[in-house]
Amino acid sequence: MESFFSKDYFQLFNFPAVYDIDRGVLTQRYRDMQGLIHPDRFVNATDKERRISMQLTALINEAYNVLKSPLARARYLLQLRGIDIDDSVTSKDIEFLTEQIELRERLEEAQNSAHAEQALMQLAGELQQRLRGLQLALEEAFLDAAADALVKAHRLYDEMQFISRLNDELDEIEDAFN
Repeated sequence: MESFFSKDYFQLFNFPAVYDIDRGVLTQRYRDMQGLIHPDRFVNATDKERRISMQLTALINEAYNVLKSPLARARYLLQLRGIDIDDSVTSKDIEFLTEQIELRERLEEAQNSAHAEQALMQLAGELQQRLRGLQLALEEAFLDAAADALVKAHRLYDEMQFISRLNDELDEIEDAFN
């Protein structure tokens, strides 16, 4: 049981450390593992076994939550490959910074539009399409063996993080309309 603690999240779920994983298989393996190590199964076990069961359950829950999220999975892969992620550092890519400003302006305009719900839905569709494109680009970047592939993956992660946050803001605004 204790050898589980030395594995990375991909190894824990018996996946190669790649960006594109089968979420259905991930969920099935998660359920299988939870069934084996859930603390309820260790009610009559020793204190040590119960403690290990609880720790494994927490580890498996954390690993599952990271791997099921495309954004968290990208971050984790970058960290596994030695890339330090500092959320306080802003991008120096002028083109991307300009795009961030433009997207924020579009969100504000959509929110204040006479046809706000329609404008917000259109922007939401565009953001979802952009997220899908970023996920595909991340998948390719993580498979690329070129020296600059991780730099590219980090840049794509930053973009994906921004688009995800903007999408979350948009969802909150849409919820306020309902």
